[in-house]
Amino acid sequence: MTDYSLPDTAITHVGATLLVCTYNGALRLPQTLAHLAAQRVPVGMEWEVVLVSNASTDDTLVVAPQLWAELGAPTSLRVFDEPKPGKENALIRGFDEARYPYICTVDDDNWLYPDYLAQAVATMQAYPEIGTLGAYAEGAYEVAPPAWFEQFKAVYAIGSPSPTSGPLARGVSVAGAGSVIPKRGWQLLRACGFEFNNSAKRGAVLSGSEDVELGCALQLAGYTTWYDERLRFRHFMYKERLNWDYLRRVGRGSATSNMTDLVYYFLLREPALDAATFGQRYYRWLAWTAWQLLRNPARILTYWLHRHDEAYPETFETMRQLHTFRCALTGRAEALRIFSIVKKLQQRLQTATIVPNPTSASSTLSPPVRTE
Repeated sequence: MTDYSLPDTAITHVGATLLVCTYNGALRLPQTLAHLAAQRVPVGMEWEVVLVSNASTDDTLVVAPQLWAELGAPTSLRVFDEPKPGKENALIRGFDEARYPYICTVDDDNWLYPDYLAQAVATMQAYPEIGTLGAYAEGAYEVAPPAWFEQFKAVYAIGSPSPTSGPLARGVSVAGAGSVIPKRGWQLLRACGFEFNNSAKRGAVLSGSEDVELGCALQLAGYTTWYDERLRFRHFMYKERLNWDYLRRVGRGSATSNMTDLVYYFLLREPALDAATFGQRYYRWLAWTAWQLLRNPARILTYWLHRHDEAYPETFETMRQLHTFRCALTGRAEALRIFSIVKKLQQRLQTATIVPNPTSASSTLSPPVRTE
């Protein structure tokens, strides 16, 4: 029998890795790295910055070390080239390379507040059951956002996943930007054969949701997802993203990733689910998706007449529903394939053993007060 126990590679230092994944980010990195360099790190806490350039064609690999040196290099910066396109590949490389117990993912347009790292580590140490810790994202804009932006800010990962800090319901996820995961949780997933099914690639459709998939996989491993309102950063929006076409591309991408999300949705709620029963659930979900569209034909008409007109923001949700339905009509075989993969992961996780994280039992940092 294959042993899926987590290797005993104990991480004995209190500390964290700030992981920056970037694609052609040379022009975006100055502000991002400046905010990382300004972190107020408590005495006794070690930290590092790991930067992964994902199939970049600019001079990111040269610029990043130069910028860090100009900022005084307050800690080590390690730079890696990941030639395989897709953010999930950059994340895998960065998670594997991280040296410390906690890994904070920082997009190249995220500007962390100075106490971010210290607060994140304190929270993770106080609650070792956390698999993914989410933050509050404030918006920062190159140009004034359009009138419809406030309605769709969550699509841009602006705001919070919950009105209060603390654990979130099973199946609820947080945005990957600014999120923190335990290194040992990642090692456990890797030891059990975890691979991303969602791919974050660029094109006419902005596919992704790799952050949702990772969070769900950690929940499958027994961890919980949390939100801490004191973790704050600014998510800078470049003008190229603040338009109706970009929003529509993001919407179509989120619908495309529904197959993986659906598998985790059912397995997290029904752990004993088998393939045959999942197939039945799939047909019920397909019927529900169709009903959501057909019960309001006027919305579909409005969509076809005005889908390219941002003066009709209500067409966005109809577009997502239509795209989800189209994918669902032809996606059952793909969903069953993904179900088989995730079910095997679940079974391996159920037989795996976790070596306790030695840093979670004691802390030199003051734990945060939990908000109920």
